[in-house]
Amino acid sequence: METLVGVLAFGTLGFVVVFAYLSVRATEKLRDSGAPKSALSRDGIAERMAKTAHQ
Repeated sequence: METLVGVLAFGTLGFVVVFAYLSVRATEKLRDSGAPKSALSRDGIAERMAKTAHQ
């Protein structure tokens, strides 16, 4: 029974570490790309206003 608890604990910890790593990689990839920013962010609305001003 104690072995099962250890396996579940380390399995869960491993899953969280892998999920966090993948999340960081996806965030970096999105930040480095030229994707538009959210309209809810501070610089997102400024980006959208500048884009409409140029058109």
